[in-house]
Amino acid sequence: MAIKFIKVYDYALHGSEPQANNTLRTIDIEGKRICLAHINQKFYATDDKCPHAGARLGAGFCDEAGMIVCPVHRYKYNPITGKGANQQGDFIATYPVQEKQDGVYVGIEKKWWQF
Repeated sequence: MAIKFIKVYDYALHGSEPQANNTLRTIDIEGKRICLAHINQKFYATDDKCPHAGARLGAGFCDEAGMIVCPVHRYKYNPITGKGANQQGDFIATYPVQEKQDGVYVGIEKKWWQF
């Protein structure tokens, strides 16, 4: 499978800091819900659904260690690796992010016939 990068923030339209630092939000990319995290001045993208109870991670928050915290049961996930903090075998999918001069892009796997 190949990766298609989709622009989620355009700096010309949204400004140079389109999302406050140390915040999360849910975005929709071609029908897929993604948690977009802006932590320590860097963007990360993960699945929006917590594997524990199905809550939207974008409705959660970032802790002082830079972890994504689920709003329901406070499970924590590393935005780089997707690994759960204290849960054995608990992971969320992560997606590549590119920050370019004109905006922020998130990479989604696409099959060849979807391009």
